[in-house]
Amino acid sequence: MVFPAANPPDFDRLIQSDRVHRHLYTDPALFELEMERIFGGTWIYLGHNSEIPQPGSFVRRTMGRRPILLTRGRDGQIHGLFNRCTHRGTLLVTAEKGCSKRLTCPYHGWCFDLDGHLRNLPVADSYANPRKGSFHLGQLRVETYRGLIFGTLAAEPLELVNWLGAALPWLDQHLNRHPNGTIRLLDSPVRLEFAGNWKLLWDNAADGIHATFAHRSYNQLGHQAHTETVLARNPANTPMVSQTLDHGHCVVDQRPGIPEGPWSTMRQLPTREALEGSLRVQHPPQLLELATGNMVNLSLFPNLILVGNQLMVVEPLAVDRTRITLYLAVVEDGPEEINLLRLRVEEDFVSFGTPDDLAIFERIQEGLGIPEEEWLDISRGDQAGDREDEWGRVTGSIASEAPIRAYWQEWKRLMRDPVPLRVRRAVGH
Repeated sequence: MVFPAANPPDFDRLIQSDRVHRHLYTDPALFELEMERIFGGTWIYLGHNSEIPQPGSFVRRTMGRRPILLTRGRDGQIHGLFNRCTHRGTLLVTAEKGCSKRLTCPYHGWCFDLDGHLRNLPVADSYANPRKGSFHLGQLRVETYRGLIFGTLAAEPLELVNWLGAALPWLDQHLNRHPNGTIRLLDSPVRLEFAGNWKLLWDNAADGIHATFAHRSYNQLGHQAHTETVLARNPANTPMVSQTLDHGHCVVDQRPGIPEGPWSTMRQLPTREALEGSLRVQHPPQLLELATGNMVNLSLFPNLILVGNQLMVVEPLAVDRTRITLYLAVVEDGPEEINLLRLRVEEDFVSFGTPDDLAIFERIQEGLGIPEEEWLDISRGDQAGDREDEWGRVTGSIASEAPIRAYWQEWKRLMRDPVPLRVRRAVGH
C-alpha cells in the first residue's frame, strides 16, 4: 500500500464533473496505486492467440508492475503466469517470445510446465515438508474473445463479455470485416516511448479537435497530394460522432463524415498504384477497403486501442514514462496485396502522425510541472450538445470530452473502492 489507510487520496476532489487535478498525472504514489488497483482489478489485454500458435509457445507481457508470461500449455490451453520463480523470485524468462517444453529458473534450476505446475524440484529431499502447492507459479484468470486474450487478478471479476458490454458489437464489427472474422498479428510490432503519463493517451483517444491542429503537417501532406485526409475535416462541422461505452470504454465513428468510403481518404503511398491496380483487376472493389481501417476507433480501458488496422497496447513504465506497442493485424484468408497495402497505410500515420501526438504528450507533461496551475478542463460538450441515453451512455460530436469524463469515472471507481485480488495456482498435476 502506497498511501496510509487512514489518509487515502480524496478522489472526489481530484476528479470533478468538469475538471481533473494535475496530481493524477504527476504523483508517483498515485501511479504505484494505479499499477496495483487498475492493472490488477479489471480486465487487461494481454495478447492475441496468433502470438502463441502452438503448445509450448510463450510471449512476455506486463500487467502494471507485474511481469507476466502468456503461454500455451501442452493441452493447448492458454495461461497467464507470473514470470517469477516461486523459490526466490527470479525472473524466469527474459526473451520476448519463444517456444519451450518447460520454464527453468536460471538461479537454482526449479522447473515448471507451461501451465504453471512445478515439474522438478532439484535436491528435493532437502525440503522436509515442501509446500508444493504454493510452489506452482502464480496465475491470472484468463479469457479469450475471438482471439483477443485478456487477464485479471480480480477475485470475482465480471465475465469478460459483460466487461466489454456496449463495446462488444463494435468489436464484433471490427473483426467481422475480415474473411471468416479472424485476424493474425504480424510478429514485428512497432514500439514507441514518450516522456508522459499513460492517461494522456486516453485523453487523446477520442479527442476529435486535436487532429486539425496537432496533425497540421500530416494534413498538409495530404493536401499537397490532392487528398482530403480524414483528420483535415472541420471538427465543428462534421457528422462524425463519439460515444461512451461502459467501464471507461469509448468509440469514435468517423464513417458518417466520409460518405465516399475510407479508401477515399488515403493519399499516395509507396507501391500503392501497382497493388491497388492488381486488386481492382482481380477482386471485387469493396475488398480494397480491407486495406484501410474501418474508420472506427475503439478504446478498451485501460490498455487497448483499436485504431486503423492496428492494435495499440498502452504500457505504463513510470508516472512520466509510457510505452506504446503497435501490432498490425493482417488478413488470414485474402490476397497478399491487401496485407502489403495494410503495411503501407499504417506506416503512413505512424511515421507522419504519431510523432505529433507523442510530442504533444511530452509538452503536456512538462506543463503539468507548474504546481500553481492545478486543474485540467474536461467540460467540452457537457450540456452543449451531448446526449445521454437510458443506460447513461453519452453520444456527442467528436469535439465532446464525454469519453474523457467517462474513463475518469471508471478510474475513480477502481481506485477508490479497490477490487479484492487473488493469485490463482494450479492444483494437482
